[in-house]
Amino acid sequence: MRNVLIAVVVSVAALQSGAQMLDSVAATERRFAAAAREAGWRAAFLEYFAENSIALTPDPESARDRLKTRPVRPFSEEELTWEPKAGDVAASGDLAWLTGPSTFVDRTAPQPKPSYGNYLSIWKRQKDGRWRVFIDIGTSVPAPVAFPTWFTHVTAVPRYLDRTESSATTAAADLLDADRRLNDSLKSADAASAYLSRIVEQVRLHRAGTTPAVSVGAAQIKEWFAANTGTLMASTTAGEAAASGDLGYVYGKYDLAGALPQHGAYVRIWSRDGKGEWRIAADVTAPTSR
Repeated sequence: MRNVLIAVVVSVAALQSGAQMLDSVAATERRFAAAAREAGWRAAFLEYFAENSIALTPDPESARDRLKTRPVRPFSEEELTWEPKAGDVAASGDLAWLTGPSTFVDRTAPQPKPSYGNYLSIWKRQKDGRWRVFIDIGTSVPAPVAFPTWFTHVTAVPRYLDRTESSATTAAADLLDADRRLNDSLKSADAASAYLSRIVEQVRLHRAGTTPAVSVGAAQIKEWFAANTGTLMASTTAGEAAASGDLGYVYGKYDLAGALPQHGAYVRIWSRDGKGEWRIAADVTAPTSR
């Protein structure tokens, strides 16, 4: 009984610590958004993007180098706003992700109209302790994206708790293997079932050009697959797991065949469950022009 009580206390403490860390990352994202309102989005991005941050075009390249080619515009001319509404952080406190709605308005246009989006950002803790963006990817949608009024913690339940050195060593390899196996299964005639067998309960599926842009949970994702029957050919490029082995990301390239073919980059967030299985927590495809 004593050992059981100790395990419960440790689990509750870990959850509280995780909630505090996630609040810290979300607070950094809000400061990032505030900086964009004060200094313009380009200056804010350069401040909050990590030195090694990447943009997927669809191949990875320096995000900061791309940002530096963009003209300097004040918020009064290019109005970009966003807010974190869901995400997760690794128990090791070195990796996190956030997502939420975004709105862009070009005030210099003759008839300014808002453009709506749904962003997802991957954050890494730097050597100086600050959180900075490593990947930022978004989808464009024709109408505002609806999120719950509360912040949603998107994670596998029960959560992976193995803290052994051997587990941390194999986590990244297992993660990449899980992503490759998923890509193989998405080529099958029953891609929906293969996908749904690998998700967390509050999984988020971000796809451009549709409203809502976010599907939450198995029922909505099943409906999305039924309405989108094109074959997805995807290849894993790279990924990384947190030191605690409970959270990771993978990015790659995809080609979507069908009535409306697409080509672009994808990013998947993976959360590891108590059995050690990697499960999809968020999945974004960002089409690019050929």
